[in-house]
Amino acid sequence: MPERLLHRASPATNLLLLGAFLSVALGSESLLVRAGALLLVPSLALLSGEGPRNLVRRGRFLLLFALVLILSQALFVRDGRTLFSFWPRFTTGGLEAGAGMALRFLLIVSSSLLFVLVTDADRLGAWIARLRVPYRHGAVVVLALRFLPLFRHELRAVRDAQRVRGIEASLRTPRGLLRAARYTFLPVLVAGLSRADALAISMVGRGFGLHPRRTRRPCPPLGWSDAAGVILSLLLVAATVVSRQARWP
Repeated sequence: MPERLLHRASPATNLLLLGAFLSVALGSESLLVRAGALLLVPSLALLSGEGPRNLVRRGRFLLLFALVLILSQALFVRDGRTLFSFWPRFTTGGLEAGAGMALRFLLIVSSSLLFVLVTDADRLGAWIARLRVPYRHGAVVVLALRFLPLFRHELRAVRDAQRVRGIEASLRTPRGLLRAARYTFLPVLVAGLSRADALAISMVGRGFGLHPRRTRRPCPPLGWSDAAGVILSLLLVAATVVSRQARWP
């Protein structure tokens, strides 16, 4: 399958786009700007070839946690006009504060997830090497991106093994969440540490770190995907600045 949009862009462009999304999440006070930037994230993922089913599966927990943020702010913030006088009492200030916090959380997490999905670890390592960063330090970033899919695979394997043994905790209640964490966290942690130990032994056996320099993979030339990513990043930053100056809602 040919690479599309952000998969074809350089890691520098994807990192710039991530920084633009973070600037909107942390710098803009406008709910409309944050909501518009949040809608851009799944749109860019779909245009880059990521399936909608994959996005929905990853976004269910984020939406649930965002709803908890909205409700917590709506219950405890009493600023603004009262919307419901009976208990629980909701005010416009509480709902705005909850919506702002939820949009900030969703935008930060979803844009970071988009960066991980569309950025190739090898290309990122080659780009870091071009910045004259020691390859030992660059390898940390590359390995972090490499290990994320492995942890998801280990988590899926642990849950499948639990279902075979008749252990299936519901994630819809706090008690079910605690039970799932109890039976899942330790096996995934042990599996991850075992993989890390095996990787360290393999790297030592191949002489990693023996020489101060190493050969690096050539970076492909920039294309139209990079131009589109840079333009979109500038538009997001401009929207952040304008929304703060004009005090957009």
